[in-house]
Amino acid sequence: MNTTPISKQMKQGVSSSVFSGGVLLITYQNKIVFQKAFGHAMIQPKYQTTDLHTFFDLASLTKPLVTATAIALLHQQKLVRLDDALVKFLPEFSGGLKNQVTLFHLLNHCSGLPAWQPYYEEIRVREKQEPGFLGSASAKKAVFKLAHGEHLLSKPGEKSTYSDIGFILLGEVVEKISGMSLDTFFTHHITSPLKASESFFPGLRENSLDTAFAATEASGWRNGPVAGTVHDDNAYVMGGISGHAGLFATASGVNQLVRAWIDALDDKGLLHPDIAEHFVSRQSSTQNPAGTSWGLGWDTPSVARHTGSPGVSSSGHYFSSESFGHLGFTGTSIWVDRTHKLVVVFLSNRVHPGRNNEAIRTFRPKLHDIIFETFIHG
Repeated sequence: MNTTPISKQMKQGVSSSVFSGGVLLITYQNKIVFQKAFGHAMIQPKYQTTDLHTFFDLASLTKPLVTATAIALLHQQKLVRLDDALVKFLPEFSGGLKNQVTLFHLLNHCSGLPAWQPYYEEIRVREKQEPGFLGSASAKKAVFKLAHGEHLLSKPGEKSTYSDIGFILLGEVVEKISGMSLDTFFTHHITSPLKASESFFPGLRENSLDTAFAATEASGWRNGPVAGTVHDDNAYVMGGISGHAGLFATASGVNQLVRAWIDALDDKGLLHPDIAEHFVSRQSSTQNPAGTSWGLGWDTPSVARHTGSPGVSSSGHYFSSESFGHLGFTGTSIWVDRTHKLVVVFLSNRVHPGRNNEAIRTFRPKLHDIIFETFIHG
């Protein structure tokens, strides 16, 4: 199989500054068929080469790989039901239509909650008043309290709005029910059973510009570049561990976690196949807003919303309707084509040295088209 066009596209991504560094891992028919590193994990304040052992800030890949997986496990253990109201677990989240918000709504991004709020700004104010507050357990509780007080922008189930806040609250649910922190739950119930060693929450480790980590933003209030600490500001003030962001992994580490879902669909993973199927599938129009692509924690191929290009999903033109995946703000993505048994793990640090670079929106679907053409059409 000639994979030169794939390597050429990745090298072009580096040379045209779509990202400074990236790792691409592809599996086909359950075998790794491509695994290469490109470019630099850091270009400021010094150059560090990307390799297969580089850990990337996965950003929102935390949502399906940690939080949705955790909720699915709790659902399997009959500790939660997807139609349970959030107020059942978080009594502070109540009042009017908020009482109707369910775990399903949060997982499906149709709860009516806003997409995002700058909670970190309030924590920064508290930090000035109480040095050491930022990143503490009290700061995390303060963020939860702010999320509890949010007003809904629409009726639950009526409109699709991708929401970090929904997954912050889902992370809190996991912690409430399990009695352990989200990172501890992840270690005990996900990575340990899978013997997965290349994914973890570093929390607020000292920003040492460790060569093992791909750098992210080199500007802003945190005096970057940031390497080895979560890029997302709300997750950062929560101590680097949240339901919406905070997980780091190598490409191999991501593949291990995705493989758990693929195996579950084949009745040999952590999850029951019916549960896995429900989470990775686009929900019916009777359950979620019509025309949206969300599963539960996972996404499916869609148009325009991801790429800004009419008719083109971030997975390109060819991935089947049975596919599932997710994107991360830092330049990461997963796409799994179940029909063709093709898995693409693409990790990059497109936010280094700055977040205003959005060339990845056109680069990513083209990359997936080339991959599909190489292994399926080829």
